[in-house]
Amino acid sequence: MPLQALQITLTDQRITTEHLPSEIEQRFLGGRGAATWLLAHRVPPKIGPLAPANLLIFSAGPLAGVTFSGFTVTTRSPITNSISHGWASGRWGSHLRRAGYDLLILEGHSPDWCWIQINGSQVDIRPAAHLLGLDTQATNQTLCRELGDEYAVLCIGPAGEAGVSYSAIVAEGAFAVEPAGAGAVMARKRVKAIAVRGTQPCPVADRQRLEQALASITRRIAASDVAAGFRQYGSLYYAQRAEELGALSARNGQDHSIPHASAISRTALAQRGRREPRGCEGCPLACYSAYIRKNGEPVAYPDLEALAGFGWQCGLTTPDAIILVNDLCLRLGLDVSETSAALAFVMECRERGLIHTGNLTWGDLEAVVSAIRRLGQRQEKRDILSLGVGEMREVYYGSSAFAPQARQLAFPGLDPRALPEIALANATAPIGGDYRYAMIYEPFLVEPPVWLPADPHNPPSSVVPRLIWHERFAAAVDAAGLCRRLALLAYQIAPAELNELLATTLGRAFTSVDVARIGERIVTLERLLALQYGAGRDALPHRWTEEPLEDGPAAGKLPRLNEMLAEYYRRHGWDEQGRPSEARLAELEIAPPA
Repeated sequence: MPLQALQITLTDQRITTEHLPSEIEQRFLGGRGAATWLLAHRVPPKIGPLAPANLLIFSAGPLAGVTFSGFTVTTRSPITNSISHGWASGRWGSHLRRAGYDLLILEGHSPDWCWIQINGSQVDIRPAAHLLGLDTQATNQTLCRELGDEYAVLCIGPAGEAGVSYSAIVAEGAFAVEPAGAGAVMARKRVKAIAVRGTQPCPVADRQRLEQALASITRRIAASDVAAGFRQYGSLYYAQRAEELGALSARNGQDHSIPHASAISRTALAQRGRREPRGCEGCPLACYSAYIRKNGEPVAYPDLEALAGFGWQCGLTTPDAIILVNDLCLRLGLDVSETSAALAFVMECRERGLIHTGNLTWGDLEAVVSAIRRLGQRQEKRDILSLGVGEMREVYYGSSAFAPQARQLAFPGLDPRALPEIALANATAPIGGDYRYAMIYEPFLVEPPVWLPADPHNPPSSVVPRLIWHERFAAAVDAAGLCRRLALLAYQIAPAELNELLATTLGRAFTSVDVARIGERIVTLERLLALQYGAGRDALPHRWTEEPLEDGPAAGKLPRLNEMLAEYYRRHGWDEQGRPSEARLAELEIAPPA
C-alpha cells in the first residue's frame, strides 16, 4: 500500500498530499525507513540544516494507531550537520495516521511564527503570536483548551525560540523527542506547534488475529519482572545495575563514584512524592509517570539519562535537584542528555582554567538552574552554552580530549568505558554519539531475552553481533511504528511478535529474515547518507579510550574500539573505512542518495 505524505511548504503556505512510490513501503515499511529514504533523495549535501530546503519529517509506521506506537522525527541536524532521528512516545503518531497520513513533511520557512492544525483532511496554518514564550506544557494546555482534548499536540519551547542548537520537540507536554536536533530546525521554520486530530480507524487486514497477538504480548508483560520494574521506576529501573557495572561515573567521567550515590538512587527518586502513570494510550507497560503537586500540576519523573547526567556527571546531590532541572528541561524544550553533558563539560573547563567567566561548579544547583533558565531566554549575544558540546570544544583549546561527544553530538551520561556495547554504539551511530540509536540496554538485564545473539562461553566476542542485531531490530521497530521503549528499552516484544503484528496489520507474511533485511537496509542507507553529509570517523574522545578509571567496577577497563570496528565493518559488509560497497548496496536494493 503506498505511503501517504502530507507536505506543507511553509514559505508560501502551500499544502499538498503525495503517494510515495509503492516500492518504498515494500523495502522500508514506513516510519523511520521512509523518512530516511526521503532525506536521502530530497536533501542533497549542498542544503544546510537551517536552509529552507531542509526537510523536517514526522513519520509513523503502519502499526501506529493500531497498537502500542511511537513516532520519529527526521531531518538534517544543526548539531552534527548530518542525518538526525529523534523518537518519542505518546498519542501524536497515532493521531497522524488516523488523520490519514503516514508522514508529515515541512519544507521552507514561514514568514511569521505559526502553528499547524490537522483535523483529518482539513489542514490550516494559523498565527502563533499568542503561543510565543510559552513553555511546552503551557503550549499544550493552551491548544487543548482551544481545540479540545481530542487533539494531540507537539511543540517547541522557549529554548527553541531562543535558538539553542540542542532544543527539543516535546509531545503532549510530556514526551521529549530525543536526541536533540529537530527542535532547532522546527524553530528556524517558525513553527511553534502542530496539533493533530485523527478519528478514522487505521486499516488492519486481520483484526481477530491482531487482537490475539496483542493479548499474548499483554499476558507476558503482566508476568514480567522487568515490566514490573519499569512500571515502578521507568528507565531508572536500570540505574542500580548501571552503578554495579561502573557505567555511572562522576564529574564528566573523571571519577568512578560520588559520595551521595545512595541519596539519589532510583528508590530515593521514586519516593519523592505521589506519582501518576503517563503511559501511552492502551499500553500495558506505562513506563512514564509524573509527580503530582498539591495543586494537581504534573512534574516530569526523571529517566536514567537524567540521573546519569545531572546527578553523577554534574554532581547534583538530592532527588529534588534532579527532579527540578529535569522538569525545567522538558518545559523549556531542552534535550536532557545534551544539556547535562554541556554543563558538565563547562564545569570541567572552568576547573581547568579554560573558562574564566560564569559560576558553574560541580553540584551547584543554583548555578545549574540559572544556566538552564538562560537557555530559555533570547540573548543579545548568544550564550556559548547554547552551542552544545560539539561546538564548544572547538572554542576552548585543549578540551577535545574530555568533551563527551562523538561527531558533534553529546553522548548520554553512561560511561562507555564500562560497557563495550555502548562504546561501539556511541562511536558508530550515524546520527552522532548516542547509543539510543540502537537502544542497546541488554547489559543491564540479569537475564537477557533468549532471542538475542550471544555466546555464553565467550561474551566479549558477541558484542558486535549483539549491537548489529539491536541496530537492525530498532530500525525495523521504528519503521513499523511500534514503541521502541516497549520493544527494546524494556525488551517486551520478540522479533516473532513484531512479524505477527506486521502480518496481521498489512495482510502479507513477514519472517524474521524479512524484517531483519528491512532493518539492515535502513541502517545501511543511513550510514551512506551520513558519509555523504560529511560525518566524521567512528571514534570516541581520548578520555573514554585512553584514560581508564582508577577505582570501582570499571577500573582499568577501556573499550577495544579499533578491534570492534574492524569486526563491525566486516559483519556489515562494509570496507575498512566503514563505507558500504556498491555490491552491498545492490544486494540490499539501495539506490545511491541524490
